[in-house]
Amino acid sequence: MGTGHVMRCLALAQAWQDTGGEAVFAIGEAPSALEQRVVSEGFSVLRTNGLPGSLADAASTEALARKLDAAWVVADGDRFDAAFLASVRASGQWIILLDDFASRESFPADLVVNPNLGTNGEEYGNKIAADALLLGPSYVFLRREFTSVGTKRTFPETGRRILVTLGGSDPENLAPQMAKAVATIPGSEVTVVVGPGYQHAIDSTNHPDGGFVVVRNPANVRQFMESADLAVIAGGGTLWELLYLGCAVLSYARNPVQQRIVEELARRRALRDLGATTNFDAAELAMSVAELMRTKSLRMQMAEAGQQVLDGRGAARVVDAMRNFRGRG
Repeated sequence: MGTGHVMRCLALAQAWQDTGGEAVFAIGEAPSALEQRVVSEGFSVLRTNGLPGSLADAASTEALARKLDAAWVVADGDRFDAAFLASVRASGQWIILLDDFASRESFPADLVVNPNLGTNGEEYGNKIAADALLLGPSYVFLRREFTSVGTKRTFPETGRRILVTLGGSDPENLAPQMAKAVATIPGSEVTVVVGPGYQHAIDSTNHPDGGFVVVRNPANVRQFMESADLAVIAGGGTLWELLYLGCAVLSYARNPVQQRIVEELARRRALRDLGATTNFDAAELAMSVAELMRTKSLRMQMAEAGQQVLDGRGAARVVDAMRNFRGRG
C-alpha cells in the first residue's frame, strides 16, 4: 500500500528539481523496487528511524532536514498525523502536507495540497488557514514521463487494446480476475501492468478463453497507457494519468473519496463508474468493456471530457507556492 504516495512525491520532486532545487526521499519502509525507481530518477533515499508516523520518526525526519539544510519537508501518507506534523513544524521546518481525506484533528502545516475533485475547503473548517490550502485537480501531480511531451491519441472504430492496472500493490489482487474477465471478449488484446508493491504470481495463460500479457513495474508506464484503447483501473493516481492522456477509463473505487471522484467524473461523462472494488462482477465488467470497445464515439467523448479536468501543471503550481512562501506571519 502507498506506492501512489511515493509516485506523486516523485512528481513534486521532479518539478522542484526543474527549478534548480534538490530533493531527497526520507523513507521508513518501501519495497526495494520502489526505492530503485526513486534512485533511477536521480534522487537519494535515506532511512528514517522509528515506526513510520511516530514521534521517533518525526525526530529522525527533523534531524535529516537539519543535516540537509532542507527548505521544506513534504509529508505524504495517512500515518503522518497531527502530532507528527506539529513535531516537525516545531523544529522550525516549513512543512507541506499532501492530503486526501481532510480527516486529521488538526493541520499543523504551512501548506496543504489536496488535489481531489470536489474538494472546496469546507472539509477543513477552521483547522487551517484558507490561504494555506491548495485544492482541486489544478494541483494534481504528474511525473515528467507524462508532461515532457504532448499527447496524441487515435481512436479506431473498434477498440482492441485493453489495459488493466490496479495501482502499485493491488491489495485485493483483482488484476488477474479482471484480466480474465475482459480476455473473454472476442478481439481483445489485454495487458496487465502491476507495480513494485505487487506480491502475487499471475498465470496469464492457464484459462480456456484467452491469455493476456503481464508487465511488472515498467520504468515508463505512459507507453502502455498511450497504446491502450481503454483502461480498467481502481481510482488513485493512475486515474489522473489516464485522463491526461485521453484514454477511456472504466474505474472502480477503494474508498469513499475515490468513489466521490469517480461518481463526479462519471457525471461529466469522463469515465465509466463501476462502483466499489468489493462489488467486482466479472460479467458486468466484460459487458461494459465490450460496449466501449465497439463504440468509438463514446471513447472520444470520454477522452475529451477527461482532458478538460486537468492540465498537467499541478506540481509546478505547488513548487511556485513553495518558492513564494513568505513564512508563518
